[in-house]
Amino acid sequence: MKKTLVAVAAMAAVTGAMAQATIYGLIDQAYRSDKTTAGTAAATKKTGIDSVLNGGSQFGFKGSEDLGGGLTASFVMELGYETSDAIGGMNNRQSFVGLAGGFGSVNIGRQYSNIFLAACGNDVSSCAAMVGVTYLVAADSIDEVRRANAINYNLPSIVPGVTIQVGKSYGEATTSPTSTNAGNGSSYTLGYSAGAIAATLASESRENEGNYPAFQNAQAASLTAKRKTTVTGLSYDAGVAKVLYTNTKSTIGTGVTKFSMTGIVFPMGQASIGYQAGTGETKSIASTTTSKLKASLVNFNYSLSKRTTAYVKVGSHSETTAAGANTLKISTTAVGIAHGF
Repeated sequence: MKKTLVAVAAMAAVTGAMAQATIYGLIDQAYRSDKTTAGTAAATKKTGIDSVLNGGSQFGFKGSEDLGGGLTASFVMELGYETSDAIGGMNNRQSFVGLAGGFGSVNIGRQYSNIFLAACGNDVSSCAAMVGVTYLVAADSIDEVRRANAINYNLPSIVPGVTIQVGKSYGEATTSPTSTNAGNGSSYTLGYSAGAIAATLASESRENEGNYPAFQNAQAASLTAKRKTTVTGLSYDAGVAKVLYTNTKSTIGTGVTKFSMTGIVFPMGQASIGYQAGTGETKSIASTTTSKLKASLVNFNYSLSKRTTAYVKVGSHSETTAAGANTLKISTTAVGIAHGF
C-alpha cells in the first residue's frame, strides 16, 4: 500500500512550501535449496534463506511536481537491502531525476539498463535472481543490471503503439582492464504494442566491459573490442495463456554469448503458473571451444492479497562442451513470500 510522506519541516522553513513523496517497497524472503555439480566432481548442496528471488527486498521514495506549461519534474531514490545482514546490507538500486513534457521525457542518474528491461519483460518469474533465467544473465554485465551515470531520453509518441528510447551511460573506470572510457556506453530501445501483441528490440554497446562471470566460458573485457548486446522480445496474450519469447546475443570481438528462451504463463484466478526453457552457447575471445547452455524454470505464484504473494520456483541450468561432457549443472528450488507496501 502506498503511503504519503510529508517532507521535513526544515524544507518547509527554507522553501516556504511542503513537498510530498510516495514511500514504496518490498520484503522478499524465501527458503532455497541448491545443488551444483562441476565437471566430474561430487555434487555440492546448500540450503538457506534468500531475499532476492521475487523482485528483491527494497524500499524507496518517488515523487513528482507539476512545473506548469506542460512540464513535470520527478525523482526516484530506491535502496535494496539484504535482510540477513545486521545493518541491512543496503545498496543503491536506482537514483535518478527526470523531466517530462511535450518533448518526451529524460531521466538522469542510476537506472535499469535497457537490455535488462527488454529481457525482463518476457520473463515468467519477474526477473528472479536464480538459475533458469539464463537469457537474463546473457544480457547482464559486470555492472549487473543497472547503469550508473546514465541519461535516458524517451521520445514523444508519434505513431500509436510505438516507443523509442535512446541512452548514454558513463563508467567510473572500475572494470578490468581499465581506461578513462571503461564502462562508457550507448543504447536504444524500440517497442511496439498493439492489442495482444508486443515486441521489443534493445541494443547496447559498452567499452572495456566483459560478461557477468556466471558462465564457465565467460567473455573477458577487452581494450580493443566493445561489448555489444542485442535483445529481441516477443509476446502474445491469448487471455487463457500468454506466450513469451526472448533472444539475447552479446559479443566481444570473436567471443559470443547467446541464448533464446520460450515461455508460457497460465493465469488461474489468484494463482498463475509459468514455464520457460531455452538453449544457447558461450565462447570467450581466447577460447577455441564452445560451451553449450540449457536452462528451464517453473514458476508458481499465488496472490494472498493485492500486496502479498506466495511463490514456488524450480530452476535448472547446465553447461556442456561441444562434445557433450558436463562442465556445470545447477538446480535450485525456492519457496517464499513477498509483501509489497
